[in-house]
Amino acid sequence: MEQAMELLKDKYEFTIRWEPFFLRPDTPPEGRPKPAAYMDPSNPRLQHLINAGAAVGLIFANKSPIFPSTLKPHALLEYAKDKNGGIYQNDVAEKLFKKYFTDGDVLGEETLLGVADEAGLDRSEVSSYLNDKDTLRKVFTTATQWSSQGISGVPTFYFNGKQVFSGAQETDTFVKMFDVINERFPLQTESKN
Repeated sequence: MEQAMELLKDKYEFTIRWEPFFLRPDTPPEGRPKPAAYMDPSNPRLQHLINAGAAVGLIFANKSPIFPSTLKPHALLEYAKDKNGGIYQNDVAEKLFKKYFTDGDVLGEETLLGVADEAGLDRSEVSSYLNDKDTLRKVFTTATQWSSQGISGVPTFYFNGKQVFSGAQETDTFVKMFDVINERFPLQTESKN
């Protein structure tokens, strides 16, 4: 997607927003061990993920032996979305992906606070936010609402407020879709008289 956005940066203005969604909503705070098939390098699904990542310069090393709970990582993304118009959120998302998929980190609280530091967010504010029960309840509710709206996989892409497709796509697919969506559902701009 980002390669397509770069190709079309003179034609469109892009804003990326990440919304909470749980692939495994019943994962306990300590995480859940991955089944053996997820750790098997000959697994075709794993190979597809590794190859798709490599095509865009991402390393899916599959080092983590567990599926972590993603409640607090999603809370960090929500925090980043609310700060300074959300300018930090995509950077935070990319850092979280690298920590988990490349480094094999289980995304514990120290890792999350380190990511917040790297992104320029206030560590003590983030710590309070990640440990606020009302905040975590709100993030959980938002994530389950996406599921109730039919979202069942990640990533799921919305353009101009319209759900378009789910899963990894080629750059050309994004380029075509940006043009189609803009043609069918252009954003309305407010005129000032």
